Amino acid sequence: MLDHLDLNPALLEAERPADDMPSEFAACLNALGSYCTERFVLRLSPRVHRLVDEAPKGIYSTDTLNAETIQAYSTYLHETVHWWQHIGSSAGLVLSLVHPAQAHQNSERLVEFIQRVGPKKSVKRWAELTALSGETISSNRGLAVANVSVNNAVDLESYKIVALNPNRGVLGSTMGSRYFESVGHCYWMAYAQVVGLPQATVDREEKHLPDARHWDQPFREVRAAGIEGWVHGEPVRMPPFGLYALFEGQARLIQLQYLTFGVARPPTCKELEKRGYFNGVYGEALKFFLETTGTPWPRTVDDPVVALFLLVVDLAINPTAGFPLDIKSYENLILDVDPGVRFLRLTQVVAKRPELRKLITRYSREEYFEVTGILIEGCGYEHPAIALQAVAAWPREMDGVAAILKEKETFRFEPANLVMRVLFSHYASFCTDKLARPEFFCWPGAWMAGERVGEASQRLFLKYLSLFTDRADSEEIVPRLIPGAQPADLTRTLSIFYGNIIVYDLTRQWILQDGPFCYRFNWLSKTHPEAKTAEWAGSMFESAYGVHPDRFDVASLPYAAS
Repeated sequence: MLDHLDLNPALLEAERPADDMPSEFAACLNALGSYCTERFVLRLSPRVHRLVDEAPKGIYSTDTLNAETIQAYSTYLHETVHWWQHIGSSAGLVLSLVHPAQAHQNSERLVEFIQRVGPKKSVKRWAELTALSGETISSNRGLAVANVSVNNAVDLESYKIVALNPNRGVLGSTMGSRYFESVGHCYWMAYAQVVGLPQATVDREEKHLPDARHWDQPFREVRAAGIEGWVHGEPVRMPPFGLYALFEGQARLIQLQYLTFGVARPPTCKELEKRGYFNGVYGEALKFFLETTGTPWPRTVDDPVVALFLLVVDLAINPTAGFPLDIKSYENLILDVDPGVRFLRLTQVVAKRPELRKLITRYSREEYFEVTGILIEGCGYEHPAIALQAVAAWPREMDGVAAILKEKETFRFEPANLVMRVLFSHYASFCTDKLARPEFFCWPGAWMAGERVGEASQRLFLKYLSLFTDRADSEEIVPRLIPGAQPADLTRTLSIFYGNIIVYDLTRQWILQDGPFCYRFNWLSKTHPEAKTAEWAGSMFESAYGVHPDRFDVASLPYAAS
């Protein structure tokens, strides 16, 4: 066992700029590692790449890894946890599918928009100006399909802001928009649109996944009743942070557990705080948790209160209502699914049950379920095991899920709706393994370093490495080598996957952003000329909608429509 670690900021993290977009989860100032929600790629600095490549397993119990490699691998683990959050938690999967939903749920309307109106951009600006000219949706079918497309897209944009909720100022500006109906409405619309993607792909008989068509009348009644969070223009009480802080707080503590659990003399939490490892978004949720529960700072990260915090975060980011289970209480949707609200309510249970702060010492499955039972009972939430059991049963109940899991084994995914197939297959697999080993996925840092290291933990970690990463020398996105998959299948899947991501980005621009299309896709590869990448992006968009982006009219005038 290593005696101690001299923490090196060049291998770990520093505070992110306050104005960074919360869709990118970074281990530092975008220099060491990052994971972006809408790009699904894990990036590392060349130095961290080199050190990680020298220790591909990354699990240590003695002095088999040197201090420098352990610290580099902790950055890799931090970003891998972000991948898990996006494909392994229910809130994260919904967030990951927002971008695909914006395109897929509007595709038929957008094709009709071109047929009736022509290639005009943005749809939002055209609809506003056309309405100002005196046209109505009853007399102008083009305006009708435009309005639905815009409202669907804006609802999903609003959901991202409310769910991530990086700060109250951003949420306040969103609520002031005339397009923003209410917090409850954006959750309803987001879940309805996102759940429709897997339903259309793996549950076409509509027998197993939640059916959002049945939600309309109950939610309209909730809105009519004036329930808080559902009234347009009225203030709503929301927690000070959401998924962004919870994701970063979880990844940071898991990383620090990995760093210190295999060290004889680990740094104290005060030392880590002094060095800045809990600054800003990385410590926001933990500090709130400690303050709300009246808990002093733990001495080290192996304190049971840190394990409890990680369990609370795990439960907060895994709501069950709406997905993967159906909704039982429509009036309580915000309380049930908003990650920040869930975290707040679970933290309040801990404040009332201080004995919970000492219960998790072995990081075991038994402790996970024992403490979880107490926490969810105090909030009236569905037990997570019920949702995990339901997901684990999907391959037996739905041929579509069995099919995409088979595709996952070989990486020979059917091209139709490939992004959803890739993400959803990993979610189903992840939940099945989490049902058997929830303790590993809640506290992976504790199971990848020190006395708990074992072959089972190693297999699980390697099974859920990110699918796509960047090259150390060129930043080009490449598929990770996967046992049982042929390189040609990996390359084909990556090509189709990112072709779809390009179409999603351009579709969002078409609906919501004024001016010409922006081909900002140099993040795909630094080795290909920007003009070549733009040419490829335009051809992908044209294949989807029949018109090249360069042919769009971006004039700010009302247009005639049939």
